[in-house]
Amino acid sequence: MTADKRPIVWSIAGSDSGGGAGIQADLATLSNLGCHGCSVITTLTAQSSVAVTLTEAVSEEMLLAQLNALLGDLPPKAIKIGLLANQVQLQLLCDWLARHLPDVPLVVDPVMVASCGDALSKSTAMGAARLDYRPLAALSTVLTPNIHELALLSRSDIHDFPSWQDAATCLANELPCHLLTKGGDFEAGIARGLAEDLLLFKDLPHSSGLHQRQGFVLASPRQASSNNHGSGCTLSSAITAFLAHDWILPDALILAKAYINGALAQSYRVGRGPGPLGRPGACLAAELMPVIWPLEDYPWANPAQVLGAPWLAAPTSADAVSVKGVSAEGFKTLPHNLGIYPVVADVELLEALLKAGCRTIQLRLKQEVQPGSSAEQAIIRAIALGRQYQARVFINDHWQLAIAHGAFGVHLGQEDLSQASLEAIQGAGLALGLSSHGYFEALLALRHRPSYLALGHIFATKTKVMPSLPQGLTRLAAYSETFGSLLPTVAIGGIDEHNLDAVKHTGVANVAVVRAITEAAEPVTAFRRLTQSWLGRAAAIASGISHAQQNAGLSDRDFIRYGSQLLLPRVSEAGQLALRAKTVAIVGLGGLGHHLARSLAAAGVGRLILIDPDIVELGNLPRQLLYNEQDIGRLKVDVAKEKLGRDYPNCLIEIEPELFGPKSAELIREASLVLDASDNFLCRHNLNRACVKLGKELIAAAISADSGLLCHTAPWLNPEAGCYECLFPRDSTGSGRCRDMGVLGPAVQTLAAMQSLAAINTLLGERSTLGRLISLDCRTLSVREAALCADPACLCCQTQSQAGNQTEAQFMTGRPELSREENCDAN
Repeated sequence: MTADKRPIVWSIAGSDSGGGAGIQADLATLSNLGCHGCSVITTLTAQSSVAVTLTEAVSEEMLLAQLNALLGDLPPKAIKIGLLANQVQLQLLCDWLARHLPDVPLVVDPVMVASCGDALSKSTAMGAARLDYRPLAALSTVLTPNIHELALLSRSDIHDFPSWQDAATCLANELPCHLLTKGGDFEAGIARGLAEDLLLFKDLPHSSGLHQRQGFVLASPRQASSNNHGSGCTLSSAITAFLAHDWILPDALILAKAYINGALAQSYRVGRGPGPLGRPGACLAAELMPVIWPLEDYPWANPAQVLGAPWLAAPTSADAVSVKGVSAEGFKTLPHNLGIYPVVADVELLEALLKAGCRTIQLRLKQEVQPGSSAEQAIIRAIALGRQYQARVFINDHWQLAIAHGAFGVHLGQEDLSQASLEAIQGAGLALGLSSHGYFEALLALRHRPSYLALGHIFATKTKVMPSLPQGLTRLAAYSETFGSLLPTVAIGGIDEHNLDAVKHTGVANVAVVRAITEAAEPVTAFRRLTQSWLGRAAAIASGISHAQQNAGLSDRDFIRYGSQLLLPRVSEAGQLALRAKTVAIVGLGGLGHHLARSLAAAGVGRLILIDPDIVELGNLPRQLLYNEQDIGRLKVDVAKEKLGRDYPNCLIEIEPELFGPKSAELIREASLVLDASDNFLCRHNLNRACVKLGKELIAAAISADSGLLCHTAPWLNPEAGCYECLFPRDSTGSGRCRDMGVLGPAVQTLAAMQSLAAINTLLGERSTLGRLISLDCRTLSVREAALCADPACLCCQTQSQAGNQTEAQFMTGRPELSREENCDAN
């Protein structure tokens, strides 16, 4: 993340001279989570990992001076408050924040006792009146006391789980803010091998009504480390960081808990006492996520039931069941690839889509269904059509009818879970899809072990009024990383052909579409276009083979044809199928490009887009072996399509003889990967800009005389490496063409083979060349490489304003006065 995008977060807390807690831990955490941390010091402490020997409050004048200094220049996106020395400081902060920053998210960690057990505030140490946090709570988003601090604040004796719950409830009733009481040091939890926190919500904006004013338990297996110095400070500052990044509070709490689990796993010892936590960055691994239980359902006496969550481990006990009686094996297992998943409200359209090859579809009727009504008949017919076409037809909401008539599956929203009998749905053998809107809801849903998890809504949508905000692509990528290995994930909400490719780049396994099909002039055509864009257009589609046949696997002939590369573990059958689903655009069909086209077609890539305006000339023949003298004067793309189509019938070849223009831009949009085999800087720069704009990986190669270069760029995947224009700025000059500098045919073929290998590796998911510049010396046959480095002044990948105001067609538009010869590739 670049510095100018980092949200500013203030930490108002005490200084820990040992470096493990307080301001020091806060600033380390904030920086580690992509924030710029500012400090307002309330108290100086003389402490080590084993003792606190002295605390000294800063003066009121100094406290105000720090606040005012920051306000004018570095206003915060969120604030964390830790150790306060006395009630005077607390009231001063309340007055100042209410006057200057009343609406900024505020996380208050009422620090009173250090990890070593020593008191940190003089009032606590002397047994005087405890600090009254009620004035500060009125401005706060969430208060995060540990067990000992909760006991002090609530004036309670906490010795078991009921007394903990009573104390938390009592304090929550006194305060207007949310309450997270941390139980990491609770002896009863330690004995059970669990780290448990009790969470009590007030009213939550942008969240389901099911969670308003409800209680939950967040539980995780305890990390095997005694180095926990500063864990409370780290948790509260992590919550603040995620709030600053605009996560809603429930999701910020989940991400902060995962961060603490990762930080404890990386903790270390430096002194004689407990050591500090590591700083692992955002922790998205599923095994670090806590288990969420509604407070009234939490099995306090049965830790095995908690640890049986599907993302932690396989159930180890017959007691490891989710709520509502669902057995531990969960619902019907589905393949991860469900294809394009239409959601329709019309059974006639459902039938038309099934005829067109759709294999996963949902009927969503939002009206009340009365016995004998047309709506009930539509559901019955949809279920029957699913059996007829051997498709996965899901019925939205109406689970009783789905069970009664033998549907394949049911889809439920979070609000529907409380009304439906999951035990009955599982007992009938139906698949279950569940909706989620963020990490908190997703983890609640996963306790039921559904067949798939819907993630939404990704973009703004008019089909349904949602309390949640659009999730966006960045968060979708995070959800996919966390949950993608556990079960099929389905993105939904505002997805259409214009943003489909960007959604695909997040790594989500599937997409559900509504208006992109139901409001299309020709819904079946729209479905086919979306499917082709999502899966890639292979020859199977061109020859009329159904999607079911296309996805059935390799034929016996395929196993013979690709047998040698199938022996490679990184290819195997799965990799060969992946190649068949890919689309590669090759710009330039000279010495490099024609070899790339033949190599990729021979390897089994499903679709090639060939772009070149040039014609075959006699001087091309020594290095462009696809052509012969009979081809002179013909367009290279025409010759390539004819010959490659004949030799590789399993590869769909599409051509475009216009290098710069809207058709070329549209074809680039459809590509999984773009290969630059052109030989002039104008073409390379325009192609690079189109790829940056559209989010396409670009592998560019060029050769002149005895020197060849290859670079692989994708700034959104590797921002440190930048783009092609960072390496060769737009004012780069020189021809570098073979016709001007000379080249040997085998030299061109050698570099083309390297570019082909880089492309195939990338299509198989191995990006070993990404961010690298590879140099080939054709005289000595030596290869050198270096890391690419982004240019902070690059007008293409570093300056968003210019890119944001241009369309991809404009990026592909050259100068009007450019001659045809200058447009052509002559490698």
